Amino acid sequence: MVGLALALGGPAAGQPAPAPAKKAAPKTAKGAPGKAAKVDLARLVKALGGPALEEAAKAADELGASPEPAAHDALLDALAWGLPPAVAVNAIAALGQHPAPPDVVALTRYAGHHNPTVRGAAFAALAMYPDPAAHKVVIAGLHDTTGSVRGAAAAAAAKGHVREAIEPLFALLARSEEPAARALAQMADADLVRRIGDQLGKVPDPVLAQCLGLILKRADFGPDAVRVEVVRALGKIQDQAALTALSDYVDATPKNPVRPSRDEAQKMVEARLGGGAK
Repeated sequence: MVGLALALGGPAAGQPAPAPAKKAAPKTAKGAPGKAAKVDLARLVKALGGPALEEAAKAADELGASPEPAAHDALLDALAWGLPPAVAVNAIAALGQHPAPPDVVALTRYAGHHNPTVRGAAFAALAMYPDPAAHKVVIAGLHDTTGSVRGAAAAAAAKGHVREAIEPLFALLARSEEPAARALAQMADADLVRRIGDQLGKVPDPVLAQCLGLILKRADFGPDAVRVEVVRALGKIQDQAALTALSDYVDATPKNPVRPSRDEAQKMVEARLGGGAK
């Protein structure tokens, strides 16, 4: 029987079973366990400055994903020397993945680039920097001659909570610019909501209704007493966009727990539709 057990590969009768084999530790590409593989910095730097734009853009992405300071420095160096727009956009975004104070100078330079896409990328990246100098550049971007760039600056102002941008954002709201409506809605607190509501008659009704509706969609906005103020501000707007915003709020908000803001919005919707809805 012992021979049979050995032939089948099992333990002999009365012998302890062998301990299970230990799993090998995960290895990196070079086979060293427990350590993250480093980027091939020399290869990426060469590709970043090379003539193949697609490879250069991918190299920028890889450098941005790396936490190594040398990778970040390589991006700064490349931007200082100058990159084609198709590569600069990726390099700028990559820089913002690990923000550092020296970046602001480079991004400020590219915020004045002749290519609108590059300018927009620079403003988007500047949102990651609390430096007052970065905020100043973002505010300047709200006066750019290209709409898409103004939109990027507006989004940056909202993401970076640049309060100094509120006045130029109101100026853009008066021009019916949707990015301004989105930015103000994202930044809105109780005081700003009241200012937005006071714009009735000063800015076009549709974009004002859009801004107020976006505030209602924010899960983090409150308390409900302030939501009631938003609903009442929408109730003063006769444009169809206000009815749409109120209806969307009613549809998206559960009936329970009871919210006075939802109840008031529902009454407004029913009144405008002649009592035949919801």
